[in-house]
Amino acid sequence: MIKFIPIILFSVALNAFAQIFIKKGMMSLGSLSVSMDFILRGLGNFYLWMGMLCYAISVLSWMVVLSKVNVSIAYPFLSLGFIFSAIVAYYAFGEPLTLYKIIGIALICAGLFFLTISKG
Repeated sequence: MIKFIPIILFSVALNAFAQIFIKKGMMSLGSLSVSMDFILRGLGNFYLWMGMLCYAISVLSWMVVLSKVNVSIAYPFLSLGFIFSAIVAYYAFGEPLTLYKIIGIALICAGLFFLTISKG
């Protein structure tokens, strides 16, 4: 299982970066609307395309993970996305990283540690 951690981290990081790119794209587009102007601006938005590309590669790499690792072990690693996105959002968007978020991140890390060392 441990030898698959790099591809798990790669997939989870791409998924988190997809969220960040989509957030950045939506910040530049403004409120979601179902107008032709919004759709055309969205289709030309670099950040939205980067988000979709990150999602696509993330899904493909996750398929590799699930073909090699028990889902009961692999799936909880998706919670790392909360950690990645919280840290990147702090630096990229100035979103708060409160004490409670830091405690939550520490608990997620502890849980993943125990899952990693477990057998099965």
